[in-house]
Amino acid sequence: MKVLVIVPEQLPIPPVEGGSVESCTHNIFRRMARTDDITLICCTHPKLPVTSKLAGGRYRIVRVPYANKRSSYIRAALSKVKGERFDLIQVENRPTFIPHVRKAFPNSTIVLSLHSLTFMSRLSRKRANAILRQVDGVTTVVSFLSQTMKRRYPRHAHKFKSAILGVDTEKFHTRSAAFQRKLRKKWKVNGTYNVLFVGRIVPKKGLHILLKAVAKVKKREGKTRLIAVGASWPGHKQETAYMRKVRLLSRRLGVPIRFTRYIPPSRVQDMYQLGDVFVCPTQYQEGFCTVNSEAMASGIPVIASKRGGIQEVIKHNKNGLLVSAYRSPNAFAQMIGRLKASPSLANKLKAGGLATAKHKLGWNNTVRILKKHYKSWKR
Repeated sequence: MKVLVIVPEQLPIPPVEGGSVESCTHNIFRRMARTDDITLICCTHPKLPVTSKLAGGRYRIVRVPYANKRSSYIRAALSKVKGERFDLIQVENRPTFIPHVRKAFPNSTIVLSLHSLTFMSRLSRKRANAILRQVDGVTTVVSFLSQTMKRRYPRHAHKFKSAILGVDTEKFHTRSAAFQRKLRKKWKVNGTYNVLFVGRIVPKKGLHILLKAVAKVKKREGKTRLIAVGASWPGHKQETAYMRKVRLLSRRLGVPIRFTRYIPPSRVQDMYQLGDVFVCPTQYQEGFCTVNSEAMASGIPVIASKRGGIQEVIKHNKNGLLVSAYRSPNAFAQMIGRLKASPSLANKLKAGGLATAKHKLGWNNTVRILKKHYKSWKR
């Protein structure tokens, strides 16, 4: 097949600054390029050329400027491939791009890829239905998203199918005890039980709730620290008002907190080795939530909010622990305390997480399922 992929307008591919959508898209289509011709359009970046050719030329990446207006970006993107023919066009997480794409390519199979509920939820039902009429299929990263969309848009229910995402087990994997000791000494987080958070540091990701939970654990058991890896947005290095609020709260509660700030994608895999337990206290109805699978592949036991698609990956007491009362610091504190008190449980969850990452979350499997869906939607 000749496939065109259009990604969101704010971050480049390869994901040199991060971004879960960009990382997932790159992982999928660089593998699909082994058998198909892929053209991917993304935004420009100072460190990247206007055009790149990877996978022996079968994976072409074309970059266009973004000037804070999505309509300008999609028009510029389509102008780059004007006159070309594609068997299938996939639009990543931007439903409002679909009318532009359908106008430019009236006869191509067009697929909308949804990584979350966010962007469809911002549309009126009338506009969302109008967009869905113009696509041949919608792929989602977990079945939770497909099922939710089917209920909201029943006349288009037959178009929604899921292809669960993978994790790169060559990049995210277990490390030696010596590696962990050296890394923890470097970041000055040795000698404590480390509770790890990785992700965007914004209120909806729940870091303040986790901080209050760690305070309760520390009060009971001592020598406990919180490590927060990430920034408010990929590439951002400034301390935000929310980060200052969390830092002040940590002082008031007497909890040591270590902000690593933004870590580039080339180094983020090491950061998981700072944690004795990884906690995802998200308040969102998440899609796939890549940080959980990365932690599992890294051999770190996982505790996460029982929200959205997270529970399709994490099975309680088998490869992680799920927190139903996701707004409650006490609920997270109980789970952390339970794990800290039981090395056998921690080892059981590590083993379960590693097995899930290795056998159920392979990128090649994602590609295989996607290509099966493409055949069913083909015009």
